[in-house]
Amino acid sequence: MSEAYGRASAPARMLVTVVMDILVIVAVILVAHMVIVFFGQLAGQPWAKTVVDVTVRAIMPLGIAGIRTPYDGVFDVNAGATVLVLLGIEWVLGGVRRTV
Repeated sequence: MSEAYGRASAPARMLVTVVMDILVIVAVILVAHMVIVFFGQLAGQPWAKTVVDVTVRAIMPLGIAGIRTPYDGVFDVNAGATVLVLLGIEWVLGGVRRTV
């Protein structure tokens, strides 16, 4: 591998790494959303309402109904599916990053 090749791929590798990091951060935030709405009393807190209002924008609208929990909350299936998709994309980008 030539030195010129390493320098040319560094910006592309950095960009892929940044995108991967953003995907993981969004996935972690969506997991926080899922925990909050899973526990109904937690979702009633003012700070939790703010978190849910912000995070709901990142959830893919798949139209899958949530599942009621015994904790007066709901398991947000759409958020769970979104986390899986984001982490799948991040995994694929990990393979791409090894080639750039």
